[in-house]
Amino acid sequence: MAIKKKDDEVEKFISDWYWDEKSHEYARDLCLFLFEFIDDLKRQGLSEKTIRIHIDNCWVIGSFECQYGGRDKFSPEEVFCSEMANYEYVFEIKVSESKYAIKSYRTTWRKIYRYVKKMGLVD
Repeated sequence: MAIKKKDDEVEKFISDWYWDEKSHEYARDLCLFLFEFIDDLKRQGLSEKTIRIHIDNCWVIGSFECQYGGRDKFSPEEVFCSEMANYEYVFEIKVSESKYAIKSYRTTWRKIYRYVKKMGLVD
């Protein structure tokens, strides 16, 4: 039952990220990684509000990566190889030009990068 619930959560989260079977697989792999990252944030004891903001940013990051990343297979060390957030320009056009929103997006990206680094996948 727990696996079915997790699958349903993943499918709901990625429903706008893919367009065919290959992109669906990429979106699922990326989402599962982002869910692991979110679980790590929850273990850190962050507030619900802060976690919600990171979840929202993860959705945007995943959406942009699936639409603009051009990769065939998800690899956290390739996608999150730098603290510098990808797709900021797209974020400003499609989501918000607000300095607060952009700063929040960058913060989530940095946290994901540090999570990947903690896993030993990047230097």
